[in-house]
Amino acid sequence: MRPVFAVFLAALALLVSACSGVPDSGPVQSVDLAAPDAQEEVIPYNPGAPRAGASPGEIVDGFLDAMKATPMSTAYARRYLTKDAAMNWAPAGRTLVYGELGSHVSSSPRVSVELEDAGWLDDRGVWRGKLAASQAILDFELTRAEGEWRISSAPNALVVEEDWFLTHFARSNLYYVEPTGHTLVPEPIFAPKGASYATTLVSSLLSGPGEEAQGVVRSALPSEASEPRSVDVRDGVAEVDLAGDLDDHSSEDRQLMGAQLAWTLRQDASVERIRLTIDGEPVVLPGYGETFNVDSGGGYDPNGTSARVDLYALRGGALVTSTGDNGDPWVPVLGAWAKSHGVTDVAVDADGSTAAAITADRTGVVVGELTSDGELSRAPVKGTRLLRPSWDLAGRLWLVDKDSTGARVMYVDGDRRVRVAVPGVTGENVTRFLVSRDGTRFVAVIDGVSSDRIVVSRLRATSKGEITTATSAVLLPHPDSATMRVTDIGWTSPTTIVAVQQISSTALFQSVSLDGAPSGERYTLSDRVTGVVGSPVASARLYAVSSWTLLDPLDRFDLELPSDLSDITYQG
Repeated sequence: MRPVFAVFLAALALLVSACSGVPDSGPVQSVDLAAPDAQEEVIPYNPGAPRAGASPGEIVDGFLDAMKATPMSTAYARRYLTKDAAMNWAPAGRTLVYGELGSHVSSSPRVSVELEDAGWLDDRGVWRGKLAASQAILDFELTRAEGEWRISSAPNALVVEEDWFLTHFARSNLYYVEPTGHTLVPEPIFAPKGASYATTLVSSLLSGPGEEAQGVVRSALPSEASEPRSVDVRDGVAEVDLAGDLDDHSSEDRQLMGAQLAWTLRQDASVERIRLTIDGEPVVLPGYGETFNVDSGGGYDPNGTSARVDLYALRGGALVTSTGDNGDPWVPVLGAWAKSHGVTDVAVDADGSTAAAITADRTGVVVGELTSDGELSRAPVKGTRLLRPSWDLAGRLWLVDKDSTGARVMYVDGDRRVRVAVPGVTGENVTRFLVSRDGTRFVAVIDGVSSDRIVVSRLRATSKGEITTATSAVLLPHPDSATMRVTDIGWTSPTTIVAVQQISSTALFQSVSLDGAPSGERYTLSDRVTGVVGSPVASARLYAVSSWTLLDPLDRFDLELPSDLSDITYQG
């Protein structure tokens, strides 16, 4: 298999052979370092050649600066290398992203440079986390070439600063399939922008989800196709040719192939339709000709085919709903709770057909269908201190119970209650949790002695949808990790959440990407916030709950609430 970034950087070679203090007053403030469109043209930057008489340290600095060439090219950086080093330097294996360049240590002919706040991407474009201290020190060997210092040995990596990286690499998703084959699952990567964006996406998709996602997701694309034979975008049509034998794939496999490609390539604004061939033979999807639209595959939507953005809440024990934005009245949809149960922490499933709520003493769960004659039933759960539940698209109701031994994770599927051991979560003091609608991600807030932690685990399932195991929970970076106290968390997309802290009279919102990659979205709201109402659906507003008002911290849209309303939520 040829790594995706190797393909990209090889093509380039052929062409040219921390966070400030939180204010305690004022309006909403936002800092967004999100990258522009992947095909957007940027201002060219052609780094200069090595200066005559430059010192070893200056040569190394020039080499690092030359990696910022726009459009992206390694040719400028290679001018700082000896001829042999230029031929042997292989930056395609990984990308190092740093916040700032630290100290330089020079003991001619050797220069060492420390990268501060550094992380790295693998050859698929997947964020792999923070660099260890020893890995964040780059060593360069220099020698004289025709009387001038040149680098004879350099780390095999593309080394760029974070701001430049977030501008020139597009946050993207590769779409795979959860084990039952019913729902697509987005897996985040970073892909270099430019004319080769579609090729990079397809190449990375074919490289597979990686060992860490085994049992979590799978691919319906031909296993023989480790890289595309070709990806050609003309007049809005992406022609993708893969290796393999079309006869080996069922109709269901072909539909999944089309859905994976459609959801992945729709991120490229230049692609409107796709023509997929295997060994030159067209893959014809039911209902389409030899090309299909990038908007096809809606039946595999990670947010569900019935994804809506209506709000739900409890009012006097009854479940009520409202479309929210236009001030519609709150309409009862399940009133029986008011008569027979004291409940809190309501959760409505992704289809908007069933609701669950925790009993007032937090030891039980009541479930009811959202119909005019919907009956209530008790879930097969006897808890000690149950947290707010969460639904996934498979109809599993996820629960976390806490007793003297810590958290226990489980889900209810019909009449069955299934315990799931989540390493790094089970037995901990969990205060909040979320489960992605596709049923593959478990996010938790863990209360610590001096600060809270936000962690994510991946859920593994059988082809029949039985959750078997979970991966060890991974700590998600946060700029305030040393002192963070999380008020609440909420979805903002299938792969990102927002975490809110209350610091004096100011609420601080921080976007957190579930792959642990850096996020530039950080904003404040001068109000006291008790929770957030979020959804992975793109059209849903993010709300902050404050007294009897829902505040949109980004658009400054306020929704007044009846004083007897509580437990406001979206579906899921």
